[in-house]
Amino acid sequence: TQKSDTDGFYRLVQLGVGHYLLSVDAPGFGHFSQSPIDITVSQTSRIDIPLTLASINESVEITERVASIDTSTNTLGKVVSGREVLDLPLNGRNFAQLGLLQAGVAPLSAGLATEGGSLRAGQSYAVNGQRPEANNFLLDGVQNVNRMDGGFALKIPIDAIAEFRILTNTAPPEYGANTGSTTSVVTRAGGNQVHGTAYEFFRNDALDTRNYFSSAVEPLKQNQFGVTAGGPIRTDRLFFFTYFEGFRNRQGITTSATVPTDAEKSGDFSGIGHPLINFAAGGVPFPNNQIPPAAFNPVAVNVSKLYPSGNVTPSIYTATVVGTNNDNQVGIRLDLHQSDKSQYFGRYSYFTGYNINPVSVRGSDLPGFPTRDDFAAHSIVGSNTHIFSSSMINAFEGSFLRYQFLFDQRLNRTPPRSLGFDYDSASSIGQGPPFFNLSGYSPIGGAITGPRTSVQNTYEVHDGFSWFQGDHSIKVGGEFRRNQMNLFQSIAPNAFFIFASSFPTNDAFANLLLGAPVVFYQGRGDFTRYVRNWGAGTYFQDEWRAGSRLAINYGMRYEIINPNTETRNRLNAFVPGVQSHVMPNAPTGVLFPGDPGISRGIAHSYYKGFMPRVGFVWDPTGAGRWAIRSSYGIFY
Repeated sequence: TQKSDTDGFYRLVQLGVGHYLLSVDAPGFGHFSQSPIDITVSQTSRIDIPLTLASINESVEITERVASIDTSTNTLGKVVSGREVLDLPLNGRNFAQLGLLQAGVAPLSAGLATEGGSLRAGQSYAVNGQRPEANNFLLDGVQNVNRMDGGFALKIPIDAIAEFRILTNTAPPEYGANTGSTTSVVTRAGGNQVHGTAYEFFRNDALDTRNYFSSAVEPLKQNQFGVTAGGPIRTDRLFFFTYFEGFRNRQGITTSATVPTDAEKSGDFSGIGHPLINFAAGGVPFPNNQIPPAAFNPVAVNVSKLYPSGNVTPSIYTATVVGTNNDNQVGIRLDLHQSDKSQYFGRYSYFTGYNINPVSVRGSDLPGFPTRDDFAAHSIVGSNTHIFSSSMINAFEGSFLRYQFLFDQRLNRTPPRSLGFDYDSASSIGQGPPFFNLSGYSPIGGAITGPRTSVQNTYEVHDGFSWFQGDHSIKVGGEFRRNQMNLFQSIAPNAFFIFASSFPTNDAFANLLLGAPVVFYQGRGDFTRYVRNWGAGTYFQDEWRAGSRLAINYGMRYEIINPNTETRNRLNAFVPGVQSHVMPNAPTGVLFPGDPGISRGIAHSYYKGFMPRVGFVWDPTGAGRWAIRSSYGIFY
């Protein structure tokens, strides 16, 4: 309930998403009511009310749903409602796919998605030419971002989403921390009536067609099931909403590889179509293109057995392998209407699961070297909205996000020594076969890098104060964010070998049999890092109704942008020709925190992050049917 000022301006703020009825009364005027009025996430809805002189009992009622055109802000973006989220067909029921419904949003390219694998699972899309990592994801107003890889950390079930909005351009100063887009998701809340759902979505290969490159229909068994429930704990005061969802997927992947023939494994290269040249012996060919078994390296013989025999042609191998993706998530939300002046909200969400990849994105196209990814996320958020008066409101919010990701752990744990090598793996959790890259053949062996473990803790608080005075709607606020990232990344823990087709022979597999790589590399040392980062921002913005058909939006955002630091200063810089004083034995040019001009974060903090934003929206007809908007802003 609110009373307008003497000019007739009124504003109802901090309304939850949903459908509303607006009624207006004034002495000497007829009663006015309008419904339904749809309020969406991050939306400003302007409703101009014509009051007419009226006799007793005369009133105006508008009951039809009117298409809402934003004539108050210059922001570009699209709201996706809960009904759209539930009704539109989504493969895997991933809400982010609905972001592709609006202009300027493009999906990840197939190559990028394939090569990234699990590392890019949450990136979803690129907006207005920016990188996929440049998008920010908010869940109930707080960040939901995987800081290591970009994209969202927690994928909320669509049955638990009230709606979401992507601000693709010209976001107001309230939003920062990215140059792409801001996707704001609002979870569902309970009400005075008990509601619930139970669902099961399944797919299988019974109606699928055969992949052109596979010999049969690829296996597919996918189940997505869950329940939701919401209602009152105390009528009109305390409400709950809770959910559970499980996902089970078994999906075939057809892979193809170029392998050495059985004849080549025995040293017979007569089928390669050209002479096998022995450059180490002065460039003469091997007699009859045959390498005598006595010249074979005994370790290389063991390695050659990792290659399967061709099953399409003597040199082409194809197989259909089955990958696994399983996850579970659960959450609960509480809303407390303490009074007409104060409202509280709290939510906890948990997400966990694993993938089994029969073919690693960092390894061979041949089966036999599977990897596994494990992940878990915890999200806790609480907020209070306090109404000091009809023109002054404050909203405070605090949150904690923990995201754990173990990427590409080895399921084939064969140590290098079992193949005959005289060295051990550099990582206990990364132990497996070495990686062999042969020119002209598909590589063989365990993934070249990894595994990688990462644990991210993000603490965040922000506060926004809104003040409404006449035709001005002013908002000021600030935020502070602390990130902790504990990381471990193996680099070729079991070593990798490169065999070229240039030395000592002109065939890479022949060089493998001879035990003659051109490159051997193994990453050793302590690759654990404890990375820290903090950021702060503040903003001012004003929505000025300059006229009945013109609104001007302007403001300023300021952020302190800091580089990552490491608790033990295990970061390094490169300055050609300069010798380190901190580590005098380091190669020339490699410098460390503490060296002259080298800060703890290598890069320096940036204190000039000023982001002016200004724009307008004009309703040419005054009927709210279409609008012209323009804006300018700086984003970091």
